[in-house]
Amino acid sequence: MFKKLFLSLILSAFLLTPNISSAKFYHQAIGGDVLSLWNGILTATYEQQVAPKNSFTIVGSFWGYNDWTAGGIGASYRFYLIQQSTRALEGFSFGPFLQVSYWSYSNNNYTYDGGTSFAIGGEAAYKWVFSGGFEIEPTIHISFPITTITGLSYRGSWAGVTLGYAW
Repeated sequence: MFKKLFLSLILSAFLLTPNISSAKFYHQAIGGDVLSLWNGILTATYEQQVAPKNSFTIVGSFWGYNDWTAGGIGASYRFYLIQQSTRALEGFSFGPFLQVSYWSYSNNNYTYDGGTSFAIGGEAAYKWVFSGGFEIEPTIHISFPITTITGLSYRGSWAGVTLGYAW
């Protein structure tokens, strides 16, 4: 009796294990950072797989800080090297990024336009992609300013949580 139960458990486990060849691989993703949105920063990210373990991202941002407003665009190259069975767009990633932002300042007495800032840095993320393509991706960024703008403090590190869709 015990032997039959054991064999049926082994057979069930074998049949219920997903086949690697039937697993869905995602090549593109788009999402928005809800943690940044909570802080008043609108951020959207597009990610494209460029190799089995690498991807390229483009990030667009718009934010306001006191009397400052800014729009920015950035890019990063991500490496998915740690995991063995997962391809790019799933799992742990890290890589360098570059951000360019155009700032303006306006209050009742003074207006200043034309401040451009550049920053380079690194990012680390972990992306879960669920059935149907829904994705959750917590991220951490550390950046260093190449140029700064007078009167504006610089934020060198931040965290985010991107919710989106992968296909």
